Amino acid sequence: MNNIIKRKNKRCPRCNFKVPNELTVCPKCQLNYQKFNLATNSEAKVAIREGESDRVLYRKGYPNDVKKSTLILLTIFLGLAGAHYYYVGRKGWGIFFSIFFVVGLINAFLSIYLKTAPTGDWFQLFYLLVLVWGLVIFFWITDIFKVCFNTFKIPVSLPRV
Repeated sequence: MNNIIKRKNKRCPRCNFKVPNELTVCPKCQLNYQKFNLATNSEAKVAIREGESDRVLYRKGYPNDVKKSTLILLTIFLGLAGAHYYYVGRKGWGIFFSIFFVVGLINAFLSIYLKTAPTGDWFQLFYLLVLVWGLVIFFWITDIFKVCFNTFKIPVSLPRV
């Protein structure tokens, strides 16, 4: 007896419609799943750069042109600076991580350099920055888990016809 529970439905990555597993085309948006599995990250980067974001879909799992080992190493060692987002072409999130990484470094440097407990306006700014830095670290740790367990969303796109 097989103890594995099989799902009866899957979700379409384009329209989020519940589709029976045996279908190869979404009945709502006509997305062909066989072609979707051949979509590449490099084509998505081109589409994003050219402003054609309607061609870009986000998929969990790794397309052929994204190496899982590279993504894991970038996430673990340079993830606080957003390197893993730059690698897959999600520059908005990469910029977010980079900005707050630099802000956190400046905050840490100033608190070490001043060698005193923050007071006055600096006190409020210091603890606000510590809070933001804590959120960035939380996002970074969740990204490590997402990358390791194949739930990190990677942009993919089919070549233009």
